[in-house]
Amino acid sequence: MILSNRIPRVLLYAIAWRLSSVFLVQTSDAPDEYWQSLEVAHRLAFGYGYLTWEWREGIRSYIYPLLISLIYRLLGFFHLDYTTLLIIVPRIMQALLSAYADYRFYVWTRNKWALFSLCTNWFWYFNASRTLVNTLETSLTTIALSIFPWRDNNSKSVSYLWIVAWLCVVRPTAAVIWAPLCLYHLLTTATSERVALLLSYLGIGITTLFIAILVDTIGYGKFVLSHIEFLRINVINGISDFYGTKPFLWYLGIGIPVILGLYYLTFLIGAWQVMQHPAKFHRQAVMLVVIGWTLAIYSLIPHKEFRFILPLLPFFICVSIGPILSVSKSVAPFTRKIFVTVLVLTNLLPGLYFSLIHSRGSLDAMKILRQEISSTENDDVNILFLVPCHAAPFYSHLHANVTARFLTCEPNLSNQDDYIDEAAKFFANPNLWLKQTYSNTKDTEMPTHLVLFHELAPNIHQFLDQYRLIADLFYAHITPNNYSQYLLIYKRM
Repeated sequence: MILSNRIPRVLLYAIAWRLSSVFLVQTSDAPDEYWQSLEVAHRLAFGYGYLTWEWREGIRSYIYPLLISLIYRLLGFFHLDYTTLLIIVPRIMQALLSAYADYRFYVWTRNKWALFSLCTNWFWYFNASRTLVNTLETSLTTIALSIFPWRDNNSKSVSYLWIVAWLCVVRPTAAVIWAPLCLYHLLTTATSERVALLLSYLGIGITTLFIAILVDTIGYGKFVLSHIEFLRINVINGISDFYGTKPFLWYLGIGIPVILGLYYLTFLIGAWQVMQHPAKFHRQAVMLVVIGWTLAIYSLIPHKEFRFILPLLPFFICVSIGPILSVSKSVAPFTRKIFVTVLVLTNLLPGLYFSLIHSRGSLDAMKILRQEISSTENDDVNILFLVPCHAAPFYSHLHANVTARFLTCEPNLSNQDDYIDEAAKFFANPNLWLKQTYSNTKDTEMPTHLVLFHELAPNIHQFLDQYRLIADLFYAHITPNNYSQYLLIYKRM
């Protein structure tokens, strides 16, 4: 009772809602959820783990993994570094930050419909507790927007710049979203105060950049400008294209509709209203410019993913609220209930499916492997993942210093002619790869456990004669190339 009096009720509801996602979301999403956060943090905290090529090339900031590694070290200090806690606690911390972002969104908008729209958005619920840097970016972007000095609120605070500065060093593409907003801030500031504002920008930027460079220099053991390297390698050199490309209009035709669902229609109506009366909807007009600018820049980059535009969600909702309120006020109560029910169901159904069913096999497989490890001496365990690279977590979900290997898919950083990554070589001729890797003439220890998709099993049946099936796990109904509906685990006889 005392606690509820001190903490706003809306915040308590938001915390309960986001914490529920920690336990209800039992599926995997993007590999970066593990490989660019938990795996790096595990190596920092416990001294073993795998670093992908991005960390060898210095294109990632150590700031986010460092924060997670501090949680790991704290758990280790109190001898609470159980694997389940190593997986759940970082998600709980992210869920709490997401909940606070929801609360700040309500404080900023003072609109229950806006908060309802944000909290019931299936894609945000699906990602709000994940250890993705995109989730962190979305939460911090929402918080920064709540303290942003809009022209009509007479605020002169620059405190939001601290959040923006950290966002830009951790996730350089965040600068795309915030560049027009910072320009707006500068142009709506009185001429006599602009020099002081520019000095504030400069001071906050230099301070943040200095600390970020210091963290990365310590993390990499050498001087590194990770955000510059990120732009050089991923964007300028186009290395990100190696992991898939999408058409120019993909965000407009597929990305936004999937994330917003039926809210995409209200967004389009709201955008039309804003363009008709930009002075009346001043803030929404600015947000619409930010959305258009960001989508234009992101569309120019061939490699596209749904999560890249997740930080735009609060902008989308703010623009969409006008039409929703108009419908809510102009229709009968029964019709309003139907409208709300449809909005909830069209978010609830995909939310439940993608949170509980789709792409859950890899996490279930890690649970079984942990059980296998706990019943065997670490030195006797040798796990081979014969699945597309990064299809499953690694040491962060094993928390045991066992021998483990997966098929890598590193891009052609050295510009070799006719370059083919390891995973592509394997799937082109699995038996040849296995023969070359585990030939009797080589002093190579045979794996004790194999993880593979069921469609691969008939192709390597001779190799599997030495193993017995111990788990047949559902993975997903619809899968990309080299994946399949079931994930299998074999153990050496």
